[in-house]
Amino acid sequence: MRLAATAIIAALALTACSSSEPAGEDAPQHRDVKSLVAAVEKSVAEKGAYRFTIAPPATGGGVRYPSNGTVRLGGEVPGMDATTTRPVRSGGDAVELRLVSTAKDAAFVKLPAALFGLPAEKPWVRLDRRVDDDFTTTMLGFHDVVFQQAAFTTYHLPVIKAGGELELTAQVGGNTRYSIAVDYRKAYDALADEGLRTELKLALDQQVAGSTGEIELDGAGLPVRIAFYTQFQGARIVDEARFSDWGTAAEITAPGPAEISPRS
Repeated sequence: MRLAATAIIAALALTACSSSEPAGEDAPQHRDVKSLVAAVEKSVAEKGAYRFTIAPPATGGGVRYPSNGTVRLGGEVPGMDATTTRPVRSGGDAVELRLVSTAKDAAFVKLPAALFGLPAEKPWVRLDRRVDDDFTTTMLGFHDVVFQQAAFTTYHLPVIKAGGELELTAQVGGNTRYSIAVDYRKAYDALADEGLRTELKLALDQQVAGSTGEIELDGAGLPVRIAFYTQFQGARIVDEARFSDWGTAAEITAPGPAEISPRS
């Protein structure tokens, strides 16, 4: 899957929270990254679907526009139905976009029909990854930045498993927070997925050697928060997503042909 140029740099970074306390002996803990990732993968697969919320950080760079939606696991790729609010034209006002995907090769965007001159009954446009025009590239970039954070089983977990070292385990309220250092060179050498290797190579070429990360799990071992922080070109990049409603009913389907406007 093609991602925005700096997506993995922004999405694979974090620091530990200094206000938390080391986890007590009674807290469920994993002693290394591989056991942590394996346990998270198992727990989320059993639930099948969840909701996510992504908000811009209070300070630092990173994701600048809010989004929320639902992810369903179990298909060729996770299915996502998300809503984000952001400008779509240079200097323009923020507008609401709905982004839906159920396969690797395409996604759909629901646009403000009047703004784009679409029929009111056909506000959706199909985004084909084989098409390389500016509109498609831009809209897929919007989709992919949200997808990478929302579908953490596809991006975060494989890279953490390949290049991560568990540094700190802390108890935060009723949750357990794991702080992880990620070595991009180690992850690059270990991964077989060429898409992830390409993104890591981009980070390494831009002198980003790695990142730190946090995975916060509830008492059932399900993620409630994943946050990443990194230094990139002198700026601290902050990306955070929160997860809830595990096991929610989620039928994610592409819009019907009668709702899709053809590309002119």
